[in-house]
Amino acid sequence: MGTFEILGFVFGMTGFTFGIVAFTTSTITSNSVKELEKRINDLENKL
Repeated sequence: MGTFEILGFVFGMTGFTFGIVAFTTSTITSNSVKELEKRINDLENKL
């Protein structure tokens, strides 16, 4: 293992981890947005 291979591996793992974090955050956010939209629609229907 040379220095560049190790650096490439570290950068790859970091990018991969950031990708997973970004993906989970976006799915959680979109789910909560849908929930909010449902609540707003329910409130509007009651009015």
